[in-house]
Amino acid sequence: MGAIQIHNAERDALQIPDRQAYEHYHEPLGDFGVYNGQFERGLAGRYANDLAQGVEGWKLTGEGGGSVDRVTGGLAGNWRLRGGQVGTGRGGSAIGWKYIPVDEDRDYYISAAFMATDVAATVFLQANCYTAAKVLITQAIPVNGATPGASWRRFQRNIGPNGDVAWPANTRYCRVRVFLQNNAALTNVFAYVDDVQFGQLKKTYSPLIRLVQDIAADTTQRDFTAQAWTLYPGSAITLTLEEPGYIWIAYNIHYTYNITAARTQSHFVSVFIDGVQIPAPFLGGHIESSQINARTMFAVTGVSVAQTGGAHTVDLRLFVVNAGDTVRCRHLTGYAFYTRQN
Repeated sequence: MGAIQIHNAERDALQIPDRQAYEHYHEPLGDFGVYNGQFERGLAGRYANDLAQGVEGWKLTGEGGGSVDRVTGGLAGNWRLRGGQVGTGRGGSAIGWKYIPVDEDRDYYISAAFMATDVAATVFLQANCYTAAKVLITQAIPVNGATPGASWRRFQRNIGPNGDVAWPANTRYCRVRVFLQNNAALTNVFAYVDDVQFGQLKKTYSPLIRLVQDIAADTTQRDFTAQAWTLYPGSAITLTLEEPGYIWIAYNIHYTYNITAARTQSHFVSVFIDGVQIPAPFLGGHIESSQINARTMFAVTGVSVAQTGGAHTVDLRLFVVNAGDTVRCRHLTGYAFYTRQN
């Protein structure tokens, strides 16, 4: 069988492809999905930053003195898009050239990572929706005026009958669009985007649950004596929320007991988030029998109040009720995950 040849735009020559060394699996196959969603390619198909010719696959538009351009510091690859202006006002938008065929009866995944130089900067992630004749209908806007903050935050949404937003009637094509820094009141502020993705969902998917989770385990026998909230070693869990949401938590202690004296009320156990005690149903009072060394299993479960996006630390702490007592615990396990606020 003869060798297969392809045109290599980087070297402007023909060569035999190395099937073990493809550079980009993120680019869409079969003409479906976002092309150049990591903004690595210039208009000529090269990786050099050729701003005079724009960014391949995207139309960039400034608004009211603002601009959109490509700069280094990408989350995926070297480049990212930046929108904003030195003066007061908005930045601009970028829309994909491609008309992506969609079926309004199916669910699709859309995602992008954003950050900004000011926590008040706003961003949008949307799909412009078109008829079969490629006439604009309206926009499906799953990320509407979000404030990503100063660190990369990924927004993940679904568009479709079971998604965060639905397709408008008669939608047959869409084009992915992002707005960068849409807060007109800000001065000298820029927002950034990278790693824009769009794809068809192949199976039932919950738009609420995010697989940002962690577990805790501590098998060492622990003795507690303080009449103050004391950290249970090994209980700390760190979660980075992509956006505001609720933290779901469960801790289990294989057994706890008072080794000093018989008590009807020996100790309390509670969950803390970022050093702040969480109210009921997390706060648990442990009631023992009147016998010394009465071993009891202990479990604390529930969901927090709404938390802001970003990193949060969850841990378990224990309070000894009676001065001079020692409360012994053994084998702690725990887990935490979060769901979006909206």
